[in-house]
Amino acid sequence: MPDNRNTENPPLDAEDWQIAFNPYIKHPLSALTLAHHLAKLKEYVESDVAEATAAIDRAVDCLYEHSEFRSVGYELFRVAVEGRMTIDQENVVHELGIKT
Repeated sequence: MPDNRNTENPPLDAEDWQIAFNPYIKHPLSALTLAHHLAKLKEYVESDVAEATAAIDRAVDCLYEHSEFRSVGYELFRVAVEGRMTIDQENVVHELGIKT
């Protein structure tokens, strides 16, 4: 068994995007705003990698506030999001009732 299960199925395929964007079904203006942000992020990736990285970090930080991880800590959230969670950490998170 691998030490890091989060890297077995890399994200960003069409199904993953559908799942991630499902909450936007009833919020078309928010969906449009997010699409604008993603388009800008694409511009940054093509022209300014440092700004793209900073923008992604800001977005991930904002999502932390909406996650169950805010009850256990930011560092564990980043480890989970970045796919660096060990089996032991994942077991602890699941014991705490947090879904990953």
